[in-house]
Amino acid sequence: MLTPHEIEEIAKENGLTMPQVCRLAGVAFSTFTRWRQKKSEPRIGVYTRIVNAAYGSPNEEGLAA
Repeated sequence: MLTPHEIEEIAKENGLTMPQVCRLAGVAFSTFTRWRQKKSEPRIGVYTRIVNAAYGSPNEEGLAA
C-alpha cells in the first residue's frame, strides 16, 4: 500500500496537485488530509480511486470525475 507521501510524489510526477487528484477521484481533499495526518484510514475503494487519479487514470467506473 502506497503512503500518502508516495501518492503525492506520483501525482507530482504526473503534473497533478493533490487537490486535483482528489477532485478526479471524487474524494474530498480534507479526506486525504486526514489520512496523511494519520487521523483516519481510507477505505479500499477510496484508496484505489486516489491512486488511480494520481497516475492520471480514470476512476474505477472508467470515467474521469
